Amino acid sequence: MQTASVLGLVGSAKEMPRAPREQCDGLPRLLGRDMPGPAQRKLPKHDLQVRWDDFKPDYQRKLGAGAYGGVYQVQGSPDKVVKLFSHSDWSDVVRESRFAQTMKARYPRHFVDCVGMGSAPDDGQIFAVFERATGMSLAAAATRFHVPEGMGHVSQALDILDQLLTIMLDMMKPDSQGKYHFHLDLKPDNIMISTNTDGKGHDVNVTLIDYGIVKTCEHGDRSVEDSAQQLFRWFGWELLWVLSSEAFHVEAETNPWEQLPEGFRPFFRRSDLRPAAYRTEQLSPQLLQDSLQDGFFDEVLSPAFRRQWRCPEEARRQLGRLLGDAFHGVAQASDKAGYTPDFQKLRSDVRSLRALASE
Repeated sequence: MQTASVLGLVGSAKEMPRAPREQCDGLPRLLGRDMPGPAQRKLPKHDLQVRWDDFKPDYQRKLGAGAYGGVYQVQGSPDKVVKLFSHSDWSDVVRESRFAQTMKARYPRHFVDCVGMGSAPDDGQIFAVFERATGMSLAAAATRFHVPEGMGHVSQALDILDQLLTIMLDMMKPDSQGKYHFHLDLKPDNIMISTNTDGKGHDVNVTLIDYGIVKTCEHGDRSVEDSAQQLFRWFGWELLWVLSSEAFHVEAETNPWEQLPEGFRPFFRRSDLRPAAYRTEQLSPQLLQDSLQDGFFDEVLSPAFRRQWRCPEEARRQLGRLLGDAFHGVAQASDKAGYTPDFQKLRSDVRSLRALASE
């Protein structure tokens, strides 16, 4: 594979042959899930039950919607949200609540707790009450440059990537019972960014919300490997988003995997569905670094970020290395062929790159 072939990622990708627009097996379902089976009307006794009258939704303050139903601020409690489910199966609700309670207890900075679950007395609609994360979504923060509450400096962007990798590393650690807990819907609407004042070197704090697509795995299950690969694909998506959101094709109801910058989409498909230049066996980290380094920095990186380095040439080189490693890994993860992501190395590379950012 020649270097010029991969330069299509930032320039002539539109001229490259197209693979069918299929979503790879194993990618997270982003725009809805299969509806559950027969209704299970009884709330499991061992889960915390709460009263509808204590957590009524404020229908004038809708915060989100999806196949599950809607999310609203709780009346009189701006620090809590109530999620209304459009189906009558408790299994999804219990899975979300347990994930929230487990991960909040283990990593309180990066997750929200579930206060409890219940059903409305009038129509039996199932609901769950969660803490409300502060700040704004990464979807908003990455598109609101040059405003105090937005992401205006490349150091903040890299801080967010650092924390996302830390969260992914945390999810790769089993709990005391040997179980792994994965959040597999890490689109930017589900990542909240808030100002951080803990004095520990982070400008912002990252919190994951919306636990509609989560998985709990036993130690030794194949699903642990599959989930790690999904997390890695999400890291590739977020790496592009925080550094170059202007290059995305964001439209309502569009599958986020089709919103990626044109030349990067093939990496997120199986190798046999990609143009020849993108086939996994044709790629290497060094080839991708050589191909992406200059074009990404000069053409794809958000314009404001190109000027925010103490040593631009070294930043260009290190960013190229990060891209090469990341998208060689994304290509392998999309093949689901026994690839084990190295989140630790990526985090080290992100921190090294952040050290080059100007004040």
